[in-house]
Amino acid sequence: MAQRKTDRPNPQGQRTRELILDAAIALAARHGYEGTKVSMIRQATGLSASSIYWHFPDKDQLLSAALERAFRVQAQGTPNWLDSGPLESRREDLFAKLLAFPPADEGMDYWRFGLQLAVVRPQTESVTRTRFLQIRSESFTWLGQWWERSLPEGMERRQEAGVLMGRLTVAIRDSSFIRRRGSEALDERWVTWLLAGCLDAAADRLAQRGLEPGRLAETSSASAPRPKSSGEEPAGPREAFLRAAEETIEESGYGGVTVARVCEKAGLPASSLYWSFKDKDELLASVVADACRRWEEGRPVFVSRPADGNWAPVLKGVLLPTVAGFATGTSVLRLGLLLLLQRGAVPEAERRRLEQVLQDMQDMTTQWFRTVLPEEQPDLALLPAYLSECLFRLLEGLMLSRQIDGQPWDPELLTDLVCAALFRAAVLAGQKA
Repeated sequence: MAQRKTDRPNPQGQRTRELILDAAIALAARHGYEGTKVSMIRQATGLSASSIYWHFPDKDQLLSAALERAFRVQAQGTPNWLDSGPLESRREDLFAKLLAFPPADEGMDYWRFGLQLAVVRPQTESVTRTRFLQIRSESFTWLGQWWERSLPEGMERRQEAGVLMGRLTVAIRDSSFIRRRGSEALDERWVTWLLAGCLDAAADRLAQRGLEPGRLAETSSASAPRPKSSGEEPAGPREAFLRAAEETIEESGYGGVTVARVCEKAGLPASSLYWSFKDKDELLASVVADACRRWEEGRPVFVSRPADGNWAPVLKGVLLPTVAGFATGTSVLRLGLLLLLQRGAVPEAERRRLEQVLQDMQDMTTQWFRTVLPEEQPDLALLPAYLSECLFRLLEGLMLSRQIDGQPWDPELLTDLVCAALFRAAVLAGQKA
């Protein structure tokens, strides 16, 4: 249904339009693009379907407008980093600017929704997804410009280095949307202070080692090859349905999974699905259980503290296979990241299951930090937990970035920057104490 045209301002119509848009973005952040229905927006607003279609011809344009409105409202209240001169200390400037980012659960539904849209690989591109990718790319640009002016003037490939640091900054922003329960016990201000120190240290390390040709070659996400499920061909109907459900999730998110879609991809009738699974919820629970198992299989093995006390190279050796695997483990990463981003598309118990797997990994990492940090500073008893939190936010942000942007990485470079950053952040925390 076409949108009505009028030459006269209509305050009531504008308020109705904004009511629709605000409800739509809140629902989309919870249920995803495919899982958000016009009937849900109608129920949330109390408006009729005809009233909604009076303003928007279809769901895609409605959600695109909702994303755009939320972005503009949020941008008006968040200062652009380029509008202010840097403080004397870049680290303190970063701390102040990171603190100015709105919390993930306050006015940032549009970004959570956008991340969900960007992680999936739909067969048909939507206006909404395209717009979010543009917004995200704009963030890289202006953050890259801010970083570029803080890097040494004589640095080769300075502009590209600035873009890389902009991507790392956005990665930290992205990671806040998939925080685990263990994060709730930590002082967010101190986490932010450590993350600012990490970014500052990573920039210094990047300036020190420089960039080699080809390390930041661009490829657009649109032209990136569509990920394919790994492993052998399904051995039976149950495995065929699980594989088909995974592929459906990768294309449309958890909210896009229907029995009809899964059966079509599997090439089997619905009657066969109900022999293997009680219903769609049990099918999704089995997909999640398999994803959790594969995440657990990827647990790193830590080694003891080196004699010289410099644990950065040790951590680098542990993390390098993980970071390198972000590209090869596309399928399970996409499933896990979507599960953490989409709060309402699957039962809460299933999301909590994956969160617990990740929290167990983080607890193990915290224990390792306890073994490698100096013991003579009792005031820093919680530092291992905070370093582990920073490490996981960096890694989770990089995972999201890799799945969204389809950009080739140099795993060695990124791992080196992360480990050098964490080591110096730990030293700074000791000095502050």
